[in-house]
Amino acid sequence: MSEVISVENIRKYYMAYKIGILDRLAGRKPVYVRAVDDVTLDINSGETMGLIGESGSGKTTLGKLLVTLEEPDSGKYIFMGREVNRSSISWVRDNVAMIFQNPYSSLNPRLTVKEIISEPLGHMDEKRVIEVMELVGLNYKEHGGKRPRELSGGQVQRVAVARAIAKKNAKFIVLDEPTSALDASLQAQVLNLLIDIKRKLGLTYLFITHNIAVAYYISDRVAIMYAGKVVEYGDKEEIFRNPAHPYTQSLMASIPTMNKKELQPPTGEVPSLINPPSGCRFHPRCPFAMDICKQKEPPLVQYGKRKVACWLHNQ
Repeated sequence: MSEVISVENIRKYYMAYKIGILDRLAGRKPVYVRAVDDVTLDINSGETMGLIGESGSGKTTLGKLLVTLEEPDSGKYIFMGREVNRSSISWVRDNVAMIFQNPYSSLNPRLTVKEIISEPLGHMDEKRVIEVMELVGLNYKEHGGKRPRELSGGQVQRVAVARAIAKKNAKFIVLDEPTSALDASLQAQVLNLLIDIKRKLGLTYLFITHNIAVAYYISDRVAIMYAGKVVEYGDKEEIFRNPAHPYTQSLMASIPTMNKKELQPPTGEVPSLINPPSGCRFHPRCPFAMDICKQKEPPLVQYGKRKVACWLHNQ
C-alpha cells in the first residue's frame, strides 16, 4: 500500500512571547511552545488515520502542517512521493483540504452556500457545486442561496465537507474534530457521510479527535499524541485491545461502558509545552516510570503491528 503522507522528525515551535530590544539587551532568550516535537508518522493511501490525544497535545497543529497552513521548523515531509518545500507547496495545496472543528467560524457568514463551496475553485462552477452538494445530501435549489446562519449545525458541517471536496483532485483531507459540536444522532449521520464520501472518491483522511469511540468507529489505524509527540501508532484493533504505551492504557481505562462504574483517567497534570519534562514526557504521570524514563527520551520502535515510544518495550 502506497503512502500519501510521510513525515519524519517534523517540528513546529511557536514563540511564547515577543522579544523586544530591551529584552535582547538584558540577555533574555526566546521561549518557545513545542507544539509538535519530532513527530514521525505515515498515512497510507485510502485509509483513515485517527489522531487521538488530550486538548493541547498538538493534534491540530500537526493537521495544519500536513495541509501546509503552517510551515515546519525542521524535519522532512513527503506528500505522494514528493518532498514538500516552497517549490511544491502550491501543488500540495491543490491536493489537500481541511475541515475545521467549528464550521460556523470557518465559513464566511456573508457568502451563500454555493459561493462558499465554489471558493476553492476560484470561480463559480454551478455544475460542480450541484454535484458536491448532492454528495453531502444537500439540495442545491433549497440550500444553495442560503447563508450559514440559516442552516442547522448538521447542514453547516455538510457545507464544510462539500467545500473540502469541491476540488476534483483533492486526495487528502484533515478533519479536525468535525463532529464534536453535534449531538449524537447528527454525529452518526456525519460520520457515515464521511465514510461514504471517502469510499466514493478514494480519499485519505487524518481524523483528529479526543473521542476514542468515534476514532475506533471511523479509523483504520490510530495514532496517540501526547505533549507534542506521537507515543504510539499503528493497527487500530491491536492498540485498542492491547495498548502498549501507559498513556494509551490510561486513555482506554477512561472510556465509560455499561458495566464500568468507576473510570480511571490519567492522574496528574498535562505537562507544559514551554518547559516539558526531561526524558519521556509522560513519566511524571506514569505508574511504571523507571530511572531511564526520567533521563532519556524513548525512540519510536516497532512492536507487533504498531510502533511505540516507551522504555518498557525497548530495553
